[in-house]
Amino acid sequence: MTAVRLFVLLLPAVLVLLAGCGGSLATQPGSSRPATTTPARADTPFCEAVRASRDAAQPVNGIGIGRSVSDVAEVTANVRAANQQVTALAPQELRADFDRANQLDERRLELLEANDGDILAVARDPQIAQARTDPEYQAASQRINDYVRSNCSS
Repeated sequence: MTAVRLFVLLLPAVLVLLAGCGGSLATQPGSSRPATTTPARADTPFCEAVRASRDAAQPVNGIGIGRSVSDVAEVTANVRAANQQVTALAPQELRADFDRANQLDERRLELLEANDGDILAVARDPQIAQARTDPEYQAASQRINDYVRSNCSS
């Protein structure tokens, strides 16, 4: 399992998956379809917090197995603060989902701290693997992703 996959669900887990904007077929060279646009969505404090959370998790998202997170204490503190902000601003109907995601994120962050930023320690943890495959966790992650995609610009 790669580090990118491990942290795909890092609330920004959630947060890496939340990006997802790309060019449409209409904008590709040689396309005969006219390009369409959608009205820009206003950024809400929640959406801004999601973006900040995604940015906070960036240092751990692109790391490969066998590599370490530098400045692990700063990175984990930033991710925790960002996760708290997102959860505080999340719609009430999603708070339990964010709480569930944050529990798994906290386990990952604790492992990173205890192992000096060693991403392999996270990859080897059976509790994380088990939690990620839990249907309730997967459903919570999907609801979060769906809401952010529908309500926040990338």
